[in-house]
Amino acid sequence: MTAIWNKIEALADSFEEKIARASDLAKSAGDYYDWHNTIYSGDRFRRAHIEIVDKRDSHGIYILHTTIFPHVHNPAPIFGFDAVCGKNKITGAFHDFSWAGSNPEMESWFAERVKSLEWNKPRELPEWAQKIFSPSMVAAGNVQEGAELDSLVRLAQDSLDYYLDTVYKTNWQNVDTTPHQNNYCHWQKQNPHVVRSMVSMGVDESVIKKFVDQVLFPEI
Repeated sequence: MTAIWNKIEALADSFEEKIARASDLAKSAGDYYDWHNTIYSGDRFRRAHIEIVDKRDSHGIYILHTTIFPHVHNPAPIFGFDAVCGKNKITGAFHDFSWAGSNPEMESWFAERVKSLEWNKPRELPEWAQKIFSPSMVAAGNVQEGAELDSLVRLAQDSLDYYLDTVYKTNWQNVDTTPHQNNYCHWQKQNPHVVRSMVSMGVDESVIKKFVDQVLFPEI
């Protein structure tokens, strides 16, 4: 295994441990999908999903995907982190606190945390992504072993710690963010790369389309 894979695998284990500790219920997405999926819920947040696609042996790729949705009575942002990892580089790293209602404290924290970070190869967001991601979103390609990788891992850990410690503090507000959360899921499902990449790894197209709709970004 390479340093890239080792560090992102360790990050995935850390994410799973912290989210499990902050939740009340964990369940699998079922045996229908032959890659790792755990869905968490609880008083702190409505839904968290950790997906790990480990195709290192067959296709030389390891993917970590994590989302956390607040309760719909909470105007907190949606937590999202993705790392698509080849053997010697992360081809795509994406991280954001995405708007789902007005929570200036969390939005400001994230903007402040990322404002001094620079990436060797920033990724330009497609039109669908610009509709839902914040101006502070991290989108980087060609992340290799060294300072840039370490910076990404530290950012992910810091952001998750802060999110889990803070998100529940604005529960039970007089709001309904269902339309905003559904809008986020709708536009995420416009991303064609998820289906293409999984089909290229041998997953049937109908299976991955069902997964995207019902597990990855289910609307309420």
